[in-house]
Amino acid sequence: MSLNDFQRTNAGGPDALYQLPQANSHTYSPTDTPAKKVVVQSLALSRLPGAMRSMGWHTAAALMQRWFDSPAWAMPEAWKERKTQPDPLTLKPAQCDESIVKMEWAMGYERCRKAVDEAESLLTNPNGIERLKDLLKRSGWMGYGVRKLGSNLMSSLQMDVVSQVNFTRFGSTWATLDDMYGALGIAVLKVGVVGEAFTEVNPVTKQVRYLFHIEQVGFFIRDHYDFNGLQYLGTWTEDRVLTKAETAFTLSLHGQVVLRLKEGPFAAVTNGDFRDYRDKTGKGGDFIIYSDVLWRKSGQVIDLGEWV
Repeated sequence: MSLNDFQRTNAGGPDALYQLPQANSHTYSPTDTPAKKVVVQSLALSRLPGAMRSMGWHTAAALMQRWFDSPAWAMPEAWKERKTQPDPLTLKPAQCDESIVKMEWAMGYERCRKAVDEAESLLTNPNGIERLKDLLKRSGWMGYGVRKLGSNLMSSLQMDVVSQVNFTRFGSTWATLDDMYGALGIAVLKVGVVGEAFTEVNPVTKQVRYLFHIEQVGFFIRDHYDFNGLQYLGTWTEDRVLTKAETAFTLSLHGQVVLRLKEGPFAAVTNGDFRDYRDKTGKGGDFIIYSDVLWRKSGQVIDLGEWV
């Protein structure tokens, strides 16, 4: 089923647009004037990508549209934990998207630019160096000769396995409502390296130093697109999400409104609404997000310390 045209329908069955079960009428009297009756129409959940596009949230809309267009699949919670994540190279195309999120787009937001600077600073912290040494050992370097690691032809998914050395998180529940907030919320920014390991012997002491020359540094975003858990995702119309100030006018998360803000469909949305959609339509597939790679030239030489 394609949901791109967002046609209205009252038809039943899995091919119908899923109407949020929040339509009701509510009588209120904001002042001493006679009470008025407000009818709140239910909003078709699958109209949300259209509302995002009308706000200029094109990346967020594309991610959500992919979810709607995919066969039903719920991501296991274990996939979201570092120790129990699947090997990226084993992911099926339906479980992973590498085409929608672009680092050029992400770098248009200050919170991502700050994350990139922070991630670069983590290359030489103890965790980063230990991770790099582990990757070199896995690649077959025994602590002598020269060993190349990584390539600037790698995708972010490949870099995550071969030469990713550290990461940081960015984003906040309280961040500005914008395309990045709608697309990623709180996400992980990873940093990897391309270069070569080599040794250097002190001519006087004969002590061996184990070094790594960084030729290029790569930055990429990894995130999960799923609707697990309990989370309020905003109050939506067909055209936009309400601002935080406007949302304060609602009495609850279930469509009872004390101020008529707009004619037409209107609803508060939670993660549970997407899970209900998946159960009733057989559509709605979670997936892992990998951005492309932002490359920066380097030249830095890292002292790997002792080699054991």
